Amino acid sequence: MFTSLLLLTAFAQVPAQNVRPQIGYVYPPGGKAGTTVEVMLGTYDWTPDVQILPVDPRVKIEITGPMGDFILTPPPYWFGLKAGQAQPPLAREVPARITLPADLPPGPIQWRVASANGGSNVGTFVVGDGAEFVEPEQHAKTLDLPALPVVANGRISRITEIDTYRFTVADAGLVTVQLSDRIGQPFHGSLTIRDAAGKVVADGAGTTGDDVVLLFTAQAGTTYTATVTDLEFAGDRGYVYRLSINRGPRVLTTLPLVVKRGETVPVEIIGWGVATGALKVETITKPIAVPADNKAETFLAAVDTPAGPASVTLALSDAADQPEPASADLAARQLAAPLAISATFDALDKASNLPLDRYQFSAKKGDALHIRAEAARFGSAVDPSLVIVAVAEGKEIIRNDDLPTSSDAAVDFKCPADGVYDLLVSDVSGLAPSRASTYRLVVENPAEAFDFMISALDKLDLPLGGTADLVVKTSRRGVWDDPIEIKLEGLPAGVTVPAEPPPPPEPMPAPGAKKVPKPKKPAPGDIKVPLVAAADAACASSLVTIVATATVGDKTLERRFGPILVTSTLKTRCVVKSAVQDGGRIVNRGTTYPADVLLERLEGYEGPVTLQMAATQQRQRRGIRSDAIVVPAGADRAQFPIFTPEWLETSLTCRMNVVGIVQVKDPKGNLRYITGIMDGLIVMSMEGALLKISHEPEERIAQTGSTFEIPVRVSRSVKMPVEARVELVADPALPGLIAAEPIVLAANQSAATVKLRLVDDPRLLGRRSVTIRATALQNGKWPAISETTIPLVIEARPAVAAK
Repeated sequence: MFTSLLLLTAFAQVPAQNVRPQIGYVYPPGGKAGTTVEVMLGTYDWTPDVQILPVDPRVKIEITGPMGDFILTPPPYWFGLKAGQAQPPLAREVPARITLPADLPPGPIQWRVASANGGSNVGTFVVGDGAEFVEPEQHAKTLDLPALPVVANGRISRITEIDTYRFTVADAGLVTVQLSDRIGQPFHGSLTIRDAAGKVVADGAGTTGDDVVLLFTAQAGTTYTATVTDLEFAGDRGYVYRLSINRGPRVLTTLPLVVKRGETVPVEIIGWGVATGALKVETITKPIAVPADNKAETFLAAVDTPAGPASVTLALSDAADQPEPASADLAARQLAAPLAISATFDALDKASNLPLDRYQFSAKKGDALHIRAEAARFGSAVDPSLVIVAVAEGKEIIRNDDLPTSSDAAVDFKCPADGVYDLLVSDVSGLAPSRASTYRLVVENPAEAFDFMISALDKLDLPLGGTADLVVKTSRRGVWDDPIEIKLEGLPAGVTVPAEPPPPPEPMPAPGAKKVPKPKKPAPGDIKVPLVAAADAACASSLVTIVATATVGDKTLERRFGPILVTSTLKTRCVVKSAVQDGGRIVNRGTTYPADVLLERLEGYEGPVTLQMAATQQRQRRGIRSDAIVVPAGADRAQFPIFTPEWLETSLTCRMNVVGIVQVKDPKGNLRYITGIMDGLIVMSMEGALLKISHEPEERIAQTGSTFEIPVRVSRSVKMPVEARVELVADPALPGLIAAEPIVLAANQSAATVKLRLVDDPRLLGRRSVTIRATALQNGKWPAISETTIPLVIEARPAVAAK
């Protein structure tokens, strides 16, 4: 009775939580615009009622089949040193179809999913405009790619896997190979290019989280190979990638960085081989016309270069940047607000021998300036630093290297005395000066500046009948404190912003009292927008855009942010908890542990509950797995079967996290699947195995088309005096090519002979292995399993001479 009271108290103290669906990966991770691509979606904790929401409404994503079983990360994550490494969540794959309209521009598109449990993270699928190649599940060691340009879609699905692609360059010149390894489960990709003789011509690894980009000069008609692997030789089905191979120049940046809408601007294009096709950074200048009605923040322009076609991305504004003065003389580098300069570190400063640009300005005591150096938003490798020095005293006044959320730099300068001041802008990235080391210098008078930015979290969940605040963060430029008005576009059905109550009337002043004006409060940096989900509405979700408007004098600015996934949810209906509160139970490895779990039913729910593994488990899973079970209606206790493989160390403590799922209808009668995460974990301490199958260690040579025997021995603990089934484990890489009849050993039998039949097929040739499994049922229903792997050398069957 006392134990039951403790458990009830524990339940009451832990808030019930839904498990939101999450997106893992898409395979293949990209496709060509104007096509329909059949894909597999790697999903985490999805339910059958998930809604898919592409950010671009022109894109269509349809589920075409049922969800598969959990995919366990394969060995050797289960053994040795790698068994202790963190592993990605357990995915279940869902077949789907993605339809891409022909007018989609190249680049990533984003998508989300939502259910009555909440909204997901952001998923990515990449749109291309050329040939697409997909690595097949089973293939030869080296894959041949079609003519360039081409994109290979692949994945590093197993530990130590190395994918090798062969391609031929028709004409001599610059080739760019780019590995994108952050579009599924992120990994550190390693890329190597070799020529026909096997000599390495370029290699690199993604150690900084950016794509790996390699460039080399190809010979006409020469065949090269590209190999892709994980830097640490890890593997997972979520390690998807795109390998792009292009012949021609590669644009790095431009000058100016920002151009004015509605103008034709001479743009200096800076990049590898843009002038001659050589393996060096070059520049050419091309006129680029920007449409006046382009309201986007960037403009993608196609240009022809002497080395071939290329594309250029320009930032847009209502005012064009000024060029950096050509002279290093400070007389030519005088600054005055407002000002924006597109500049570059293309030479070392003579005085400091560093990548440094010097500017100068005059100011009076009390003057204020906001100065910033931008590089990150333009994809520049520059890490800018700002220093202001008083010329008369030679004294440093202010310095900044990195902003809190960026490697860019900015200072707010309050002039301490009339005088002349030097502004020193330097690059502290450690890179050698280059024309491609671009940055943008902006000088503003805060009293005259009027601009702002907004941001928010990418999702918001709120329960039906409940409320939640959408917090909009604002960042202002200038000293204005006028209000910023917030509107939301695209709220889901049933979710509204309540009307703001009118302010209370001001109290009347006493007769003869002097009226004191109320001080004007500065507008807060965070704006809370309350949202209400109607109690009688259906669960719904949509992608919402925040529209913020501010007016100062006769100037009005509008800023938009999004999309934000807003989802109305249902509260969870059950809490699952391990019945064992003393730290865990002793479990024999290689057996199925029926863990006792308790269910607390919430919101009056008394129906059946499905229990299954959670996608996110303890980091050291090592092949621990479980099948889903259904707890009958009204039951508050169940046994959840957990299989613990035979290779687990006896010093190991294992854990399992469980999700409870129920089916209920929302207020509009729509069937929903509501999840609830387990309170705590099921804890198991490992003990020795009850069952073991073994074979004699010797080299075995067989021929295709033959039958041969493998003696095995099955050992059982005295705790398991039951019959055992011995059978061949099918190899998915060799479907139907090796077969054997299962054998049942009585409780008093330990020896068996497995007869393998090999098909006369050349795919079997070489060094192979077969796995034989023994299974016995503990207490008549809980499987204990042991496996042994037998190496083989398979030779071709001798030809029979014709009579």
